[in-house]
Amino acid sequence: MSIDKFEIEGFRFSAVGAGIKHADSDRLDLALIASERPAITVGVTTTNLVCAAPVTITRECLQRGISQALLINSGNANAYTGDSGLADALFLTKSVADRLGIAHELVVPMSTGVIGQPLPVDRMNAKIPELAGLISPSAFLDAASAILTTDTFPKTALVEKRLSNGTLKIVGMAKGAGMMAPNMATMLAVVLVNMRVEESYLRKVFVQANSLTFNRITVDGDTSTNDTAIVMSGGSDQSKELLDNDTDRDLFSQGILSVCANLARQIVKDGEGATKVVEVKVFGAPDEVSAAMVSRRIAESPLVKTAFHGEDPNWGRIVCAAGSAGVKFDPSRIDLWIGSVQIVKSGILEVGDWEARAKQEMRLPEFSVSIDLKTGSAHATMLTCDLSEEYVAINADYRS
Repeated sequence: MSIDKFEIEGFRFSAVGAGIKHADSDRLDLALIASERPAITVGVTTTNLVCAAPVTITRECLQRGISQALLINSGNANAYTGDSGLADALFLTKSVADRLGIAHELVVPMSTGVIGQPLPVDRMNAKIPELAGLISPSAFLDAASAILTTDTFPKTALVEKRLSNGTLKIVGMAKGAGMMAPNMATMLAVVLVNMRVEESYLRKVFVQANSLTFNRITVDGDTSTNDTAIVMSGGSDQSKELLDNDTDRDLFSQGILSVCANLARQIVKDGEGATKVVEVKVFGAPDEVSAAMVSRRIAESPLVKTAFHGEDPNWGRIVCAAGSAGVKFDPSRIDLWIGSVQIVKSGILEVGDWEARAKQEMRLPEFSVSIDLKTGSAHATMLTCDLSEEYVAINADYRS
């Protein structure tokens, strides 16, 4: 997809290398996203009690419902850094605001990287004049690259829909590869909308999309200190209003859901050391919460995930994980499939060559595991990946 595809009315981008993790590195690690005018802004943040300084500030910004710039850094989470971490984040957002000529409280900080280390404020602040000077409608991919940590590629998504009063455009970027679990997304994500959307409706749509996408992915079951997903709407004086009719609003909510789902799948695909993307589907649950509990338990089980990596159709591990999810069902009634291959039918192991066929399904880069609990009509899906030796190597060496 060409760079200009991501240009969106009312928003500009830039990125520089500030040597945030390593002083001698020139990789892009500091990004700026700015709107031409204050944009309607909503978002969700981590549920981890140990939350980073930028998350604390972001929550205050989100209560106002508007922002005009996002300052995002990788390489340092500015988490568990106390009052000095808050002061550092506020100093940098003020520096950006002064350069852009906007109110200080309209700049939202977002950080990702190593926990427990102070930001290299002097190095970062020295780069802010350059960061502000480079801002451009066409630098979206630079910004998307600057927010990465152990990711191997930028995660981007784009949707365009024709509405009754113009073309709706939604673009998104995200980072995330490790410390990935529900509650909420374990990542940073930014979604931009060219139309102005009323705050309460924007929040309703985004929270719902988050619950069905970013909250339905897991790489390793760990929720980080910095999780933040933000949507900014209507960054230009010329931005049209999203009209209050069912057709336009349905198309808008579909667009937000599509962008979030696309980014979420890319995060799982890029899970640290991942070689497989697996959809864990649970059917026949008494309610959606129960279905999600079972799918999450299977998706986060290290034994199941290592079997995925080894392309081993170890159905016993899957059934065992399901049984430990805290949801009541009758094991003698369940059905289980890997891909299109049924392995268990009404609690009884199938006969024939199911193992060879299931193994063949697991050799694909993407496959599904489905289980029918036969206790109701609710269902839920969780996206996960395999657990490989490379995941251990990456995280054993993360701080160096």
